[in-house]
Amino acid sequence: MFEFESTKHPQLQVTSTAGKARFTDGRFATEDSALAEALADLPDWYGITLVAADEEPADDGEESVGDGDEPQGPPPPPRSAPKAAWAEHARATAETAEELDEIDDMTKEQLIDQYGGGE
Repeated sequence: MFEFESTKHPQLQVTSTAGKARFTDGRFATEDSALAEALADLPDWYGITLVAADEEPADDGEESVGDGDEPQGPPPPPRSAPKAAWAEHARATAETAEELDEIDDMTKEQLIDQYGGGE
């Protein structure tokens, strides 16, 4: 088991060639050594730190597979929420470093349009 921490972006989502990592409250754990290696190789500005590594295989040797009905990220805040709430949601759902860099310069309406206000 590999455990990571992200204090800079506690709701960070990262997509790599090895898979996706979704941090919750600054924590993420995986048994996938390829994904762990990809996370460890990310640039420092992601703020990701490996806090524990136990390379023993899982007890049953099988990965759990979702049924496809799971949400792809946290639900967006209501349109009436302050811009800060929309910025935090955007950081949690951004998929690239460029998106993360642009969030602070966006207006609330731009954040709503790009990160889930089309309900």
